[in-house]
Amino acid sequence: MAQAKIQFFCNGVSGKPLKSGLKLREFPVGQRGQVVVSTSNIFADRSCRGQFPTRNVYRSAPPPCFQRRFVQLSRPWQLRRLVSSAAADGFALGDGANTSEAAVSQRKSTFLQAVLNVMNILMGVGLLSIPYALRQAGWLGLAVLAFLGFVTNYAGKALIEAHAVVRKRTGKETVGYEDIAEAALGRAGRALVSAIMYVELFGTCALLFILQGDNLTNLLGKSVFATKKHAMIAAAAVMIPTVWLPDVTALSYLGFLGVIATISVVGTVIFTFATGGYVPGAETALINPTSLPLTFGIMAFVYAGHGVFPSIQASMQKPKDFDKVLNLAYALVGTCCALIAALGYYMYGNRVADVIIFSLPAGPLALLCSCLILINPLTKYALTLEPVCAAVQGSGLMARLQSGLRRVSIRGIVAVGTLVSAMYVPYLAMVMSLIGSVLTISVSVFLPALFHLKLCHGNSGSEQNTRYSKGWDYTCLVVSLVCAVSGTAAALKGLAEQIAAASLTVA
Repeated sequence: MAQAKIQFFCNGVSGKPLKSGLKLREFPVGQRGQVVVSTSNIFADRSCRGQFPTRNVYRSAPPPCFQRRFVQLSRPWQLRRLVSSAAADGFALGDGANTSEAAVSQRKSTFLQAVLNVMNILMGVGLLSIPYALRQAGWLGLAVLAFLGFVTNYAGKALIEAHAVVRKRTGKETVGYEDIAEAALGRAGRALVSAIMYVELFGTCALLFILQGDNLTNLLGKSVFATKKHAMIAAAAVMIPTVWLPDVTALSYLGFLGVIATISVVGTVIFTFATGGYVPGAETALINPTSLPLTFGIMAFVYAGHGVFPSIQASMQKPKDFDKVLNLAYALVGTCCALIAALGYYMYGNRVADVIIFSLPAGPLALLCSCLILINPLTKYALTLEPVCAAVQGSGLMARLQSGLRRVSIRGIVAVGTLVSAMYVPYLAMVMSLIGSVLTISVSVFLPALFHLKLCHGNSGSEQNTRYSKGWDYTCLVVSLVCAVSGTAAALKGLAEQIAAASLTVA
């Protein structure tokens, strides 16, 4: 294999050749053109122009312009200060499903640490709106919450089994969600799944702006922000610059704030109920059939995170225990959701707000919850948007710009796009229901079941090749389709009604 003349982007400056004395070696890439890129591995393309290495591990197939080889530096420590965007000029980031792989530690985690990792992923913004979902469904919504918990739990296990089959077929140590999609559905399926996940992440970032706008308006009132849109712009002034950080993974270390915020909200709701800090006799209903479909997307949002499950399993000391990890994590998350939903709906009934903290009585605990909820999106925004930005950068858009300016421009445009989307439809519960129904249910239920059917049944390497698992696969497919169609229709109708009502108010 011929030696390539390589040039690198060193600290964002292009055109500098490698320093003398650094030895280059070439290695063929793995099956299907996929490789593992770390601080010591760099792609080389036909134009002899190096690509950004990264501090973290990323996976992707090289684009057609790349030679089917990569080079390895003998002094990887000299790359430590290079920027962390592995997709700045050529390839997509990690799994891109629900969270970036940058947020997952490469150290081997214990059973308890894996449980906490799964819980941290699952317990997000959706938990705050569970009481509102119960308001839309009635008390029967608790049964829906439990059933979706069982379905998404099984889908997670099915995904891991499909993951094991793909690893066995390819011989690769690292297999992501999109790799499983390609093995099951081909390259076209991989592209479709990638698009679904990127749109979901984009919508989730818009949702964070809506939450920030609601929270700031609730905290400071109209004396500071005349409208919710003004509050979103103020939040954007702080959140958008985080997408330009050279290493957005530094924000992942603040992820514990999300856990603290969740615990504080659950604790505050329990404390309010225990101390009688509410007006008794709130009106509730056993079932609200007309608005029941709205709850599917919101409740699915709570159980979303399947895109990163393979990475969490791979990071465990005992990967075979991952089914038990899922069982315990889902049991704890489901208990928290059921508790906050039941207490919130019981106390406030049909008057409960789309974010439970807005219904809590004013006081230090409610103020603490609001402040923690303000900080949480700030730490998650850039991490959530990273795979989307990486994909856009890898598309070749604005290729004539210098790499640094190109990175800043693309990330700024994508970030502003999430803000504009949030300002156009600033209705938290309805947007969450729409994203959950169309995208989250697809990624967390429909696709894992489909992958399992395509890859595992009739495969000698599968451990659950039984009628039971096949029946559950079809159950997941049917349930996800029903929830997606009915939930999407209900969410679109609700959005249209709220937009029309807002237009009348302005007029």
